[in-house]
Formats: sequence, structure tokens, C-alpha cells
Amino acid sequence: MVGLGGGFIAVPILLLFFGLSPAEASGTSLALVVANSAAGAFTYALQRRVHVRIGLLIAAGGLPGSIAGAIVATHISAQLFDWVLAALLIAVSFDMVVNRAKRLSTHAESLHPSMPAIRCVLLGLLVGFVSSLFGIGGGVIVVPSLLYFSTLPAHMISATSHFAIFLTSPVGLATHWWQRDIRWDFVLPLALGGIIGGPIGARLSLRLGQTRLLVFVAIALTVAALALVLRHFTRA
Repeated sequence: MVGLGGGFIAVPILLLFFGLSPAEASGTSLALVVANSAAGAFTYALQRRVHVRIGLLIAAGGLPGSIAGAIVATHISAQLFDWVLAALLIAVSFDMVVNRAKRLSTHAESLHPSMPAIRCVLLGLLVGFVSSLFGIGGGVIVVPSLLYFSTLPAHMISATSHFAIFLTSPVGLATHWWQRDIRWDFVLPLALGGIIGGPIGARLSLRLGQTRLLVFVAIALTVAALALVLRHFTRA
């Protein structure tokens, strides 16, 4: 519904309730991200909401970033992984509530939506790294970046985000597979859920109020972030 891919919900759940390691949670979650972004991108493409050029440029930068992120995921400690992920989720929540809702209401429609090529590639590099490191897709980076640094109309931002993530995330998934980080017993249920949920979310995004939707997602992200941090204090 908001172009974030779904991994930002799946990873905390896999960590908190199923006890997966950071690398396993990232690799397994990417299966959901791939399925969800594929289904969402297909639906958005049928609606002619995808900016193909920007999506391809982001994907070009995302390919090496995806490989690097998957490799780093195997070497980061569980506590550092949780705290950095929690900080990222809080930052995204703040962006949603304080900045993005206001920016969406004032985002100008452009007759020629675009974004400089070098900026797209650099964005893709960051997106690929974050996506593979945390298994959350990369929409948490793509969506606000397109909102702030491109002239894409608001209705094309989530669509283009899904398209770029669909092209980038399989590389991270393949790297995690090569490192044997994926829990295959979780993959099929996650992928099936992503395939079903992607088109539903794309259609609901056209009907729900954007501000209310952003606040709801921000609350969910904040709860997940607090749970990731607090579990280390309860262990101590």
C-alpha cells in the first residue's frame, strides 16, 4: 500500500517470534519482498503508474549494493543488527508522520517527471545494500527519496519503488541463498502471502486516505523498533 515491500514487518517478526539469526531473517524475508514487489509491480504496470527509466537506473545501482549487503549481514552481531534496524524504522516512522504527509499534499505534478541518472544509480546502490542487509526491501529508502528528490507525481512513487525493488531484490536473495542464509520452510508461506497481498495493497492504496495510512504504518514500525531494542534489555 505504501511501496515499502513488506519486509519491514516480516523481519522483526522473524527475529522476535521465530528466533532466526539476522542473516537468516534477512535472507528469508527477501523471499517475501521478491514475491510482493513482483505482484505489486505487475499490478502497477497494468495501471501505467511505473516510471520505467527511473526504476531501471535504480536497479542498475542496486545490483552491487545487494551483494554487499547480503555479505555484511553474515558478519554483523545480533544486537547491532537489531539496534540499527530499530533506528532505521524509527527514522522512517518520523519521516512518514512529520515530513511525508505534508510533502505529499504539496508535491507538485510535473508534465515531465524525471530524476538525474547519477542520483538514481547512487540511490540504487544504497537501496540494494539496505535491502539485502536487513531484508526489508529498500522501499524505506526509495519512497522518501523519490518524494524529495524527483519530480515524479505522488501516484507514481509507490509504483516505481515496487518496480525497482522487484529488479534488485532477487540479487540479494540469490546471494543469501549462496551463503545458505535462507530458511526454506518459511519461504513458501511468505511468498504466497506476498503474491496475494501485493495486488490487494496496490488497489487499496487508491482508496484509503494517504495521511491515515501513513500514520497507521508509522505506529506499526515504531512498535517493532521498540520490541527489537527492549528484547536485549530483558535478556540482560
